[in-house]
Amino acid sequence: MINTPYSGSAANIPRGIVVANGEQVQGLISFSVDNNNFFQADTFRVVLALSAQPKGRGFDYWALQESLQMELYLGFPSDPNNYGRSDLTRFLLGYVDDIEFDPNGNTVTMAGRDLTSRLIDYKRTITFNTKPLVASDIVTQIAKERGLTPVVTATSVASKSVESGSYYQIVNSLVESNATYWDIITKLAQIEQFQAYVTGNELHFEPRTPKETNPYVIHWQKQNVFGDPVFSNAQRLMFSRNLSIAKDLRVRVLSAGLKTKQTVNEVADRKRVKNKTTSSVSQSTEPPQEYVYNIPNLTPAQAQKRAQAILTTLSQHEMNLRAEMPGDLILKPQNIIEVRGTDTAFDQTYYPSSITRTYSMNEGFVMSITAKNQTPNNPT
Repeated sequence: MINTPYSGSAANIPRGIVVANGEQVQGLISFSVDNNNFFQADTFRVVLALSAQPKGRGFDYWALQESLQMELYLGFPSDPNNYGRSDLTRFLLGYVDDIEFDPNGNTVTMAGRDLTSRLIDYKRTITFNTKPLVASDIVTQIAKERGLTPVVTATSVASKSVESGSYYQIVNSLVESNATYWDIITKLAQIEQFQAYVTGNELHFEPRTPKETNPYVIHWQKQNVFGDPVFSNAQRLMFSRNLSIAKDLRVRVLSAGLKTKQTVNEVADRKRVKNKTTSSVSQSTEPPQEYVYNIPNLTPAQAQKRAQAILTTLSQHEMNLRAEMPGDLILKPQNIIEVRGTDTAFDQTYYPSSITRTYSMNEGFVMSITAKNQTPNNPT
């Protein structure tokens, strides 16, 4: 495991810093950073006290700003009364999208996104000259063109999940379409079964985190016969299960070819695996829960791959976890979370959807987590 869930809470004092256009801001009330998974931009929200702004940085100054680059830092400095940026961890680098003023409440609130916005907000303007087209070369070229540092794992012409000829057609249609840079990157990541995300000024394009990776552990120990209290490294822990998705699942992909005038109909199924106890009990005779998707211009192989991918995504929404915890610097959306100690089916691995860290002068440093997966005896 990458954390220490069984130890008592550390007596560390959290500190936070917000930097706007290279200068540390004053009057910080709170800020939050939401690190997202699943090909979304990380977002932030900063609240400042207007009355605490230094001379020349009041209401009128902030109202006239047209571009604000923000850096948000968090950490546990050895000296909480004397610290700087080098003593903390930068959790986000991005730009303000919206700024809101509340003169009566004496606050200015700024919200924005990390540098993924450089890819989301821009459509393709460059020509990809690599022959043959290779995903990693395309992503590297995009990163450099948009001022990001590429951290890219090399790929080959033929994807693991798509035939070589089909792969070329898919990639070629992506780069020739009127798509944003982020659309191109995320589609390539899905084809290669990679993960793509921006951290700081780095664009990462790399294999997905394997299931065997050391997990971040959330432990919950119920009250024992001796009356010892419940123990958990989470302040609040909640589970849910989608019973519709828990049924047998079927994904059907229909695809009509504009040129061939032929219709492709491919199906991917997931059958519930019954354990020894339930196998002797009356089983449901309901048909599978079916989801139908119409996606044009796919070959049978492409449609089958797409159906399998959608089936996997749907399955991962069955088991859900929400946790509220003291803030730490360890957990990232690319990590795997493992729950232990409940002695139920919820003791399993989960994939983070969102990790929101909040620092405020009143509540200190806390984080909330949402994660999901399928039940362990439900293979995709």
